Amino acid sequence: MATKRRRNQVDDMLDTAEVVPNADAATRPKRRYRLARRALVLSPFMTAFCALVAFIAIGLLIQNMQAGTSAADEVSASQTGRIQAESALQDWLDEDDSAFAESTIASWDGVSNTENVEATEDEVGYQLATHDFTIRTPEDTYYRAAVRIAHTPSKGVKVTSTPTITPIAPTAVADWEPEEPTEGWSEVSASGPATDAIDSWAVALTSAPEDLKLATRDEDGSHVYATLTGVTASETGVSGAMSPKTRQGGADTSTLVATVSVQLAPDDGEDGDQAATTVTYDVLVRGADTAAPYVTAWGPAGSGTKLTDHENATSLNGTVDDAPSEKLQPSDGGGESPLEQTGPSDSGGADPTTATDAEES
Repeated sequence: MATKRRRNQVDDMLDTAEVVPNADAATRPKRRYRLARRALVLSPFMTAFCALVAFIAIGLLIQNMQAGTSAADEVSASQTGRIQAESALQDWLDEDDSAFAESTIASWDGVSNTENVEATEDEVGYQLATHDFTIRTPEDTYYRAAVRIAHTPSKGVKVTSTPTITPIAPTAVADWEPEEPTEGWSEVSASGPATDAIDSWAVALTSAPEDLKLATRDEDGSHVYATLTGVTASETGVSGAMSPKTRQGGADTSTLVATVSVQLAPDDGEDGDQAATTVTYDVLVRGADTAAPYVTAWGPAGSGTKLTDHENATSLNGTVDDAPSEKLQPSDGGGESPLEQTGPSDSGGADPTTATDAEES
């Protein structure tokens, strides 16, 4: 007969217990204490860090506000006395015995040598400034001209000296030949068909707008073009050409950007003695590797790599000028009265016609 195995008393106690003791329960208060102590230790540092971030943000905001104010003040102050200085300079140039008679003021170049003079017991404070100009003589020689003025709000502006004339320093050395950046582009030679397409574009540029649109192959019906009037393209020349590089390092010769010199002559000039003026363009040529290339865009020298197809066109599709029909009102000369409209207003309420009938009754 098999004997019955007795259960362990500890197992019986655990099985019948409502809650089993947890060994980690005793350590929980200690963990909470450590976390609280760490928080107390770190709180001053976090407070200081937040205060520092707020201080920096406020400082940057104040600096930007002051920068904007000072820039506006600088522009405003630079204009003070400009009219008086320019008028005094022009009167000085127009004097009969002036060595610079018949010279003109080409530009106003700003203000320099500004100085504030503090007020004293006998004199108010004022500001001194020099207005700088560029003048052009009848021989097309340019000089710098400087006029000194004094200004104070209570007494106005006064020119304090005759103009000072100084020569203009050379702008660049003779052997310096800067070049446009050509990264991503390869220098190529314009083919014969591409040169012919540029010649056709130059002729169309001085012809009718329809001819120019046809030359660019612009198929957008809303696009219109403007042309040069009163002149004729007598000659064109290509001084440089580039094509974009491919991923393999070669050149995509289907696209060409060329720098073009166009000789413009007046329409009323005689054939034997035409005064030609040279203008320079960058042009964008598509289909440059085919027998029928065409120019799609043009711009100033240096803009060729940024040109996009038909960017010289103006879009006139009528959407700006067309007014919505529901906003049209009857004219003063007759038509349906607004009071006869049957719909209520957008804000609700009674029918305008009903309100009018009530007033009449």
